[in-house]
Amino acid sequence: MLEDTFIWGIFVTDSSKTFPNFFPVGLYTTRELAMQQLESMSKEYNYHLLKMPINKDFSYYHRKSGKLVGMDGIHHEHYHFLDESK
Repeated sequence: MLEDTFIWGIFVTDSSKTFPNFFPVGLYTTRELAMQQLESMSKEYNYHLLKMPINKDFSYYHRKSGKLVGMDGIHHEHYHFLDESK
């Protein structure tokens, strides 16, 4: 069913920017396809791999302030190739 369908997104991260500090560079139908692409990408950047549901809102609002502050229920993997401490 489409309600249970996901896409896998690769996002480049940039710690020098404020949230949101990442942007999409590819979307894939399976984790395997996303990982193949991720393994071939430049190691000069850090990446996030997110499993995102299709046709489902995954926004997360702060309970007290009501502000949109992130994502809820998203599988999120970090791939840090770049040493940002330099």
